[in-house]
Amino acid sequence: MGYRPSIIFVLGVFINYFYVTDVLAKLTPTSRVCIIGAGYAGLAAARHMKNNGLNFTVFESTSYIGGTWRFDSRTGTDEFGVPLFTNQYKKLRINTPYQTMEFGGFPFPDGTVSFPSGVCFYKYLQAFARHFDLMKDIQLNSQVTWVQWTGEDWNLTYTKSDTKNNVTEQCDFVVVASGEFNNPYIPKFKGQELFKGKVLHSHSYKDAEDYRSKRVLLIGGRATGVDLAVQLSNITSKLVHSNHIFRTFKTFNPPNFPETYINKPDLKHFTPNGAVFEDDTAEDFDIVIYCTGYKYYHPFLNHLSSGITTSESYVFPLYQQIVNINQPTMTFVGVSKEIISKILEVQAEYSAALAAGKFELPPKDEMLRQWVDHVHTLRKEGFRATDVNSIGTNIDKYFATLHKEAGIQMLPPVFNMMISFDIKNILEDLVNFRDYDYKVISDTQYVKKYNPRQEVCPFNT
Repeated sequence: MGYRPSIIFVLGVFINYFYVTDVLAKLTPTSRVCIIGAGYAGLAAARHMKNNGLNFTVFESTSYIGGTWRFDSRTGTDEFGVPLFTNQYKKLRINTPYQTMEFGGFPFPDGTVSFPSGVCFYKYLQAFARHFDLMKDIQLNSQVTWVQWTGEDWNLTYTKSDTKNNVTEQCDFVVVASGEFNNPYIPKFKGQELFKGKVLHSHSYKDAEDYRSKRVLLIGGRATGVDLAVQLSNITSKLVHSNHIFRTFKTFNPPNFPETYINKPDLKHFTPNGAVFEDDTAEDFDIVIYCTGYKYYHPFLNHLSSGITTSESYVFPLYQQIVNINQPTMTFVGVSKEIISKILEVQAEYSAALAAGKFELPPKDEMLRQWVDHVHTLRKEGFRATDVNSIGTNIDKYFATLHKEAGIQMLPPVFNMMISFDIKNILEDLVNFRDYDYKVISDTQYVKKYNPRQEVCPFNT
């Protein structure tokens, strides 16, 4: 049976197509760009807007830049009642080589460990903002609450976190770079309300020591789930780990966890003191930590005027996973799935080139046709109907397409090659994969060696 888009996709595209003003695809340089968020994606967008000589402001809801990369021991909200978007925890290290995460033209110094700590990567982002003199165009404590297309430009409303004053400004071009890791997803399980212990999402996890001698259930086996399993396995009195790792990755080589680590399949239902799993075994525990990912969250978008349909699972329709097809003076940086951080910078550079009028988009009908074709291709590649924001399996082709269309930097295949090996290495040696050093020697070659050593961060605060 061929792929048939779900009714929500069909209705969303239909409504947006016929009720949103058609903006000319050929753009001239904009007089005012507004960027939402000063994390990795927002900083990348700011840098490229500046390179193109554009007038821009970055609106950041918190008192700091860096988004999810800044560690904060607090959870919930900050001193102004603004949500804390960071999900950093102590002893976190990045899980892909820094070469796949650094900004073009601002490399890590030679000799840096290939997997620096989260603290060091945050210092790198601070150094990047200083180096390109971005701070003067970043407006902190400004939480964007509403973005609406007026028919001629965008009205962007924000609340000053410290004074609670609401301000509305006009923008000719909007970049949504608010991040993907700020709205935790917690799945529903039978009997969830019966459990008497503590429940949290990994978004609120800060320090393994908080769980010393506790009985803990981890739910989830992706990057954070396995990282927390390693951190907690020698701390807790019992660590129950419900995950799909063994079923999803046949080559997974589990570490030599202590006997207190118990691997489990999917959870069937909770009990007051624990849970029963799909293998009909039961375990008791004191704390549940959900490592179950995040949901899209764009509460500030006026969907009817913007022409964008959003949910917890998708944002559409986006041309090249970047451009709002119905209102192409709005772009998104960082909502695409299966990405490496380098993709965020490429999307930011593409957005800046578009805002500067350096290339012409296809007509609206053609952009929509290409988006629908992309959805069909994803389905053929085995993706779910809601995975419309995935780039797909050919990341190098994506890079080449953006380069050809917008004249932006072409990311060579070596980065995707490094990521592919890194994934393989994680599965084979979860405990030690970060002790490898990587070095890029050409567009298609890199070298690696096992070189465990102490980190010395080359950036100051």
